[in-house]
Amino acid sequence: MGEKREYRRRRRPYDDMDMELRQRQVRRRQTRTPYPEEQQRVVYEEQTYIDPRRVAQGRRMSRRKAEQKKRRRRSILIVIALILLLIGAYAAAKVWVMMDKWDSKAENSDFVVSTSDQEKVEEIINVAIFGTDEDGFRADVNMVASFNTKTKDLHFISVPRDTRVTMTDDMIQYLEDNDAYVPNRNGVYGQCKLTEVHAYAGNDNRCTFSVTMLEDLLDIKIDYYVKVDLSAFREIVDAVGGVDFNVEDRLYYVDPYQDLYIDLYPGTQHLDGEKAEQLVRFREGYAQKDLKRIEVQQQFIQALIEKVCSSETLMNNLDDLVKVALDCTESNISVSEALKYVKYVKDLDPAKITSDTVPGEGGSYYDIDEEGLKELIDWRIHGIEPVEDVQMNDDELTTNE
Repeated sequence: MGEKREYRRRRRPYDDMDMELRQRQVRRRQTRTPYPEEQQRVVYEEQTYIDPRRVAQGRRMSRRKAEQKKRRRRSILIVIALILLLIGAYAAAKVWVMMDKWDSKAENSDFVVSTSDQEKVEEIINVAIFGTDEDGFRADVNMVASFNTKTKDLHFISVPRDTRVTMTDDMIQYLEDNDAYVPNRNGVYGQCKLTEVHAYAGNDNRCTFSVTMLEDLLDIKIDYYVKVDLSAFREIVDAVGGVDFNVEDRLYYVDPYQDLYIDLYPGTQHLDGEKAEQLVRFREGYAQKDLKRIEVQQQFIQALIEKVCSSETLMNNLDDLVKVALDCTESNISVSEALKYVKYVKDLDPAKITSDTVPGEGGSYYDIDEEGLKELIDWRIHGIEPVEDVQMNDDELTTNE
């Protein structure tokens, strides 16, 4: 047997013609337009595959993020609301404490007037102002502030501390029923000085008795009272930063028993609380004694009101004024009622503020001129101007006859 031979086909080497042909075929394949089936397959290959489940999951995530954002916004609003609520609660609690502190200082009097002859005039607010010594027993200052809400006029009417008064039947009966002392001066049962009414009334009735006495004396209806002691007066003056005032005379007086030391020189000067107290308490060096002191007190009160009513003073010293009002004064005006009258402060015109003292005369006792008092009340409170006296000669009298 002969050997098996393997024959391998020999590849003919490319010549230049074959190489050129192959290059043309390659170029043709690269540049030809693919068939529609191939084109669609290419588009499918180029597009990214999106799983429908991931699409739904993404939508849920977006909604969840939006809801979380809304919840965060609601949480912020709730926190802000809680903070405001806490602030409001704190402010309300503070106001309530202030109101309770103010209202609890009013007298809890059981004295009741059986009948009242005085009529209430709606547009007029009458407030009795009492200035007492530090123990609060005697009222050295007895004054009525009458404000007309329509005309915005403010009138101060002062009654001297030594005015001779006789207690009303209701006041005498109340003292007798409670086994209290009833004054008896000059053979008149219940007669005393106006300043002493405050002392005879006893606790929880001092301002009530003094108000009743002023109503009977002046024949007016008093709506409220405010009681201020000497320490409050000093602090009020200091709270507004002092008052500029013209001291007319040299004032010097020393009384160790009353712990009173007065030393002021004449001239315009800035008075703080201590010096203002010296001014309003001085009377021994005046020829007219208490009448001149009342005149000076009225002048200083008017200057003090002008200072208090200025917007700058109110804004800068409001906290101090409120603190003094709460700590150092006593009144039967509730906080809610007082707030109703705050709006009138801006309407006060210093040019419409007047100060008068009830007419009268006397020495140790001051006796009121009844006719002059009625004329003063009609003029200042009821707006009825006094009729001027007209002096006529004999010829005019003859002619009129």
